[in-house]
Amino acid sequence: MQRVKITGRVLLMRTDAHKLKPSKHSLDENGVASVVGTILALLVFLTILGIFINHYVPAMMAGNEHQHDETVISQMLQLKQDIDNMMLYSASQHSNTLSDYSTITLGSAGVPMFAAGTQGQLNIIPQYVNGLPSFGVYFAYHLPGSNTVYNASYVAGGGVFMNMPNRYYVQQSVLYENDAVIVAQQNGQFMAANPGFAITDQGGIHLSILLVNIATPNAQNITYSGLNSVGITSQLLGYTSSSYLSSSSAVVTISTPYPQAWASFFNSTMSQAGLKPLTAGTGNYTLSISGSYLNYRLVLTILNPVSITVSSAVVSLVAEE
Repeated sequence: MQRVKITGRVLLMRTDAHKLKPSKHSLDENGVASVVGTILALLVFLTILGIFINHYVPAMMAGNEHQHDETVISQMLQLKQDIDNMMLYSASQHSNTLSDYSTITLGSAGVPMFAAGTQGQLNIIPQYVNGLPSFGVYFAYHLPGSNTVYNASYVAGGGVFMNMPNRYYVQQSVLYENDAVIVAQQNGQFMAANPGFAITDQGGIHLSILLVNIATPNAQNITYSGLNSVGITSQLLGYTSSSYLSSSSAVVTISTPYPQAWASFFNSTMSQAGLKPLTAGTGNYTLSISGSYLNYRLVLTILNPVSITVSSAVVSLVAEE
């Protein structure tokens, strides 16, 4: 104790008084506030993450897959152009020792840490494997100044098929067959590039058609899948062209997964040439489709053409990843 004198009075004061301490109730409130703040921060983060995953990631992946589809279509068109250029050079220079190189991108890009890229599948199908795709033209002809009739038949086949099983964008397939590039999806199909087929009606119907055979090493299917790019070396092994005086109708047959694209092309080409489908005994051609998916058969019959020119090419395709 210490004595303190104030105006004649003596007060006793404790000099060993304890310092004030925070209560246990105050500590509990501070701890709860910290936990609540952490939980709220996590909830905000998870909300933002959920929005990103559920909205932005699908949108970004759909964009990536769409871009990949456009890239593959462009690459298929480039492959066709390379083959066409080799045939044109061969026709003018009479040389078959030509080759070119192109690439096909298998898969689309992903979103790092959130979504893997979408894998695609590439198939290179040689002629006569399972009979699909295949193309043929059949007709009778005669030599100038002769009444003797001969039969002619040309058959070709094979193609390059790229399947894109997109998870966010529309699933699509692109097919190169008989010099045409076809794009297909569930609700439709169309030709992105037309084949070597021409017809005119000038003093009679004149038909010109190109058949392209695809050859692969050991005549085996070539299959790749994944996200990488596949390089394709194309080489023209042979090219011929012959013209005939027709003695009959010309029959064109096509076995293809996508007959509607071919039918639309033929109908449009015939219309542009002023030719009409046969109806009630009047017309210039008939067109029919039979079969089912992967086994469709389209038959185009052109009535009484005057002349027919058939060009035929053999193209070797070798792929490496």
